[in-house]
Amino acid sequence: MKGLPTLFPTVVHTVKTLSIFVYASNVDMVIDLMSCFPCLEKLYIQQIQSMGKNLWRRKHKSHIRCLDIRLKTIVLENYQGVMSDVNFATFFVLNAKMLELFRFETRGLCGKGFIQRQHRLLQLGKRASRGARFVFKNNTCLRNLEDIKHVRDLSVAHPFEC
Repeated sequence: MKGLPTLFPTVVHTVKTLSIFVYASNVDMVIDLMSCFPCLEKLYIQQIQSMGKNLWRRKHKSHIRCLDIRLKTIVLENYQGVMSDVNFATFFVLNAKMLELFRFETRGLCGKGFIQRQHRLLQLGKRASRGARFVFKNNTCLRNLEDIKHVRDLSVAHPFEC
């Protein structure tokens, strides 16, 4: 999705909630989306699989300080805890100053050891938002895109909920 802002040159200030379905979460894509929706408060990401490296530290180091991330809620569905997921989520942990809730939805991985390891890998002690809550939840139900015929088929509270 390189060059997304040139495809959508208009900045939309009225969008506060956005749900996206991606093959794999990508920091570059989300940064491009956030530049199109600067008032975004809730972001729901449903990914099919984890892949790539999401090495945002090197690539975005120069402009991360000027990036105003207003997200208050992030839900990452199909979180597997692999390094690409960790790197993706860590970007928001360390840079989203208004974050209130980051929910990681996994598929049967929410054991005590898994959660402790994720807390360490995600660097939650260095989080930008001191009041942020980080919730790990088992989710055995992924919504099939073919089930969605109209926007009213989506839940307002959680768009990808079955």
